[in-house]
Amino acid sequence: MTTVAIVGTGLMGTSLALAIKSSNLQVDIVGTDYDSSARSGAQKSGAFKKVEARLASAVRGADVVVFATPIQAMREMMESAANDFEEGCVVTDVGSSKKAVLQWAEEVLPKHVSFVGGHPMAGRELSGPQNADGQMFKGKAYCIVPSVTAERAAVSSVTTMAEAIGAKPYFIGVDEHDSFVAAVSHLPFMMSVALMGTASKSANWEDIAQLASSGFGDLTRLASGDPVMHRDICVTNPEPIVSWIDAYIRELYDLRNMLAKEGGPDPETVESVFTEALDARARWTAGIYTTMDRLATDIPSFGESIGEMFMGRRAMEMQKKVFGGLKDDPANKK
Repeated sequence: MTTVAIVGTGLMGTSLALAIKSSNLQVDIVGTDYDSSARSGAQKSGAFKKVEARLASAVRGADVVVFATPIQAMREMMESAANDFEEGCVVTDVGSSKKAVLQWAEEVLPKHVSFVGGHPMAGRELSGPQNADGQMFKGKAYCIVPSVTAERAAVSSVTTMAEAIGAKPYFIGVDEHDSFVAAVSHLPFMMSVALMGTASKSANWEDIAQLASSGFGDLTRLASGDPVMHRDICVTNPEPIVSWIDAYIRELYDLRNMLAKEGGPDPETVESVFTEALDARARWTAGIYTTMDRLATDIPSFGESIGEMFMGRRAMEMQKKVFGGLKDDPANKK
């Protein structure tokens, strides 16, 4: 039986465990967390076969190890587990920034494992295993950023896991990942934090707060996110975030100048700005864009019959060791 060890049983780790458990992968899922309350909540979720108190106990014997801890804890966890990884183990993560994590993996992990960076583009502002949701990954992009030394079969194994939980594998370079994610994930929570600060620091906040409704609530929702997670993202990916903040400031300043125009704002110009934004969002929500051509086309999953032709017999044998069986699912029967 294949074993997947998930290091970190908070929101993401437990959600991933629930998703894998309900998938067509035939695996045992083991969890571990330094926080006893997180371990207790994970055990109650029913997602794990067992939840270990010690990192080594979870990692030993695992075919796949997923780091789902706060980003800055990953290097220490990798170092602590360095002597416990099995030969040929596939190591991955679900962190929101990738450059630092791949660098740590190269420096710390033993040569007999393959590291494949991962980042499912899914989440919630709530934290903890009690808020886990195994459906959270359905239809979402799952960024896959292999290390330069990763075995092809290891990349395919992470691809298989992403597909099994209903996500869409998205192959991307590390610099692209950190920049693009800064635009659509990191910038939004910085905007949310800034808006919350702008309003709540006003001397009139007591009165303003009584008028704040759904619009303000929607835009500040991300400010309710885990401060440790946000801290680690900012510390490990500052340059791209700063670049996108600068771009956002320029966009805001253009809007500011449009409204501050001498003689008053031009109604047609103002309306055209709103129309352009409305159209751009409508195209996005309808899936009308051309940058998703990386989706699950160039690296096959285990379940695809062309796998051996694509990767070669040796690589397929390695992958079968990792994700060696599928549950009896009618969809898998030819």
